[in-house]
Amino acid sequence: MKKESKYLFIIAGFFLGFSPLNEPHLFGKINWVIGGAVEMKLMDWLDLVMHGLAILIAVGVTISLIFPSKKNQKSK
Repeated sequence: MKKESKYLFIIAGFFLGFSPLNEPHLFGKINWVIGGAVEMKLMDWLDLVMHGLAILIAVGVTISLIFPSKKNQKSK
């Protein structure tokens, strides 16, 4: 994957993970789960997974840029 594509994944991942910007859904869903997940529906769980995975992917790509693997260093 090109380095420019990785930057796009990082920007998109953090944007999707922390949207909407005033109070991110992810924080609300995490607080809901900590509170016992009372009356959480399937849509709420999918929303939690979607926002959470976007951030996890962005963090993973960021880490791969900071600490490139030996395989990636040989191909440059």
